[in-house]
Amino acid sequence: MATIGDATTLPWVDEIAASFPLHDFAAFHRDELPQLIACNGHLTDGDLRGAAPLAFRLADGSTFTYVATDDSMSVVEGDCEAETLVEISEQGFSDVVNELLMASGAVNTGRARLVRGSLAGWKRWEPSLRAVVSGRKIFTSAIATAELIDREGKPLDLNRSFTVDDSDDDLRAFFMTAGYLHIRNVFTAGEIERLGTEVERCRAATTPDDGFSWWSVDSTGREVVTRINYLDRFSDVLAAFSHDPRLARYARLAGPDLRVCDDRLDGPMVFIKNPDVVKGNGDLEWHVDDGVGGHPVMCPLIQAGVQLDYANAHNGQLLVLAGSHHYAKHWLMRGQEGDLPVVALDTEPGDLTLHYGDTMHTTPPPLSNDAGRRVLYYKFAEPKTFEWIPAGCHYNDVLFRPDPNGRVATRATSWD
Repeated sequence: MATIGDATTLPWVDEIAASFPLHDFAAFHRDELPQLIACNGHLTDGDLRGAAPLAFRLADGSTFTYVATDDSMSVVEGDCEAETLVEISEQGFSDVVNELLMASGAVNTGRARLVRGSLAGWKRWEPSLRAVVSGRKIFTSAIATAELIDREGKPLDLNRSFTVDDSDDDLRAFFMTAGYLHIRNVFTAGEIERLGTEVERCRAATTPDDGFSWWSVDSTGREVVTRINYLDRFSDVLAAFSHDPRLARYARLAGPDLRVCDDRLDGPMVFIKNPDVVKGNGDLEWHVDDGVGGHPVMCPLIQAGVQLDYANAHNGQLLVLAGSHHYAKHWLMRGQEGDLPVVALDTEPGDLTLHYGDTMHTTPPPLSNDAGRRVLYYKFAEPKTFEWIPAGCHYNDVLFRPDPNGRVATRATSWD
């Protein structure tokens, strides 16, 4: 990425940004934001208690600080009170307001600079700012308890799984409410064996620094591949499976216009769980799939996961925060969930899982030294996504670029 205030060096990203309203930095803070606070400030509901002030500054020195109040927040000119001060271009700030850029994405791609304070200090404010600007509530256990309700008005059975014989209405109702879905025995043993063989062919052909894969390091110092994107580079079988009608049927429970992303957003991909990873992104913390940015461009985004192996705590599995896809959310580390509705998906080979990209999810380290779970993912998105994001591209492409310290998110050997 280029320096602050310049283009991103990804022309299609700049074209997307240009198609959204440009928020004048001073006018937004003096006029628009106070009105938004008056209208939506109640949605923060005490979330900012204890938050240190946050300020944004342009290169010309224009600066505004966000200060937590008993009711919500206020904005003042200058930065003398700000613990965290972010320098950003006017276009970059507008992208933040438009949800095209998140704090992590802004800093890691050089589109914002921390003059003082920390990235955590900025991220602490993200849910409340999103609530104020978008009108979305902040995800809490109280909201989950109140809204994770089935069609009969009873608490949703968060561990429920379904079969291919269940009605689409039942599947859709659960999926829309919970943000995830587990359907048993969608694929035959023969199909799973063939898909698994193709995945192993892809693994054998994948190399570090190929620009399409993620690598971690285990405790022996061995570099292991944990994610392979665009599997169609090696396998016509996995490419063709993108258009299996069963995938489309279940993904389109979230919308009839959803299309498989067979040639963009990483295409057909596989996650591979390895035991004893000590460095790298093999065991992801709580995250959403638009964590770098691009929410209005990519979402709703559906991840359809074809389970090739047993998924459990020992072999590796997916955990989700039920119902979180509807809300603004805090960034969490594992162990910080408190009483939020954490659901661990235990699955068997041949099962299909689906989850919204905006459902907070994590993949903890497997407990077994023999772990090796593999899951094939096929993404589905609306036509707008295909209009904005070109073939072969993804917002996450920036993760393959070295940051100012030479670190590449997809290659753990580049980390200090």
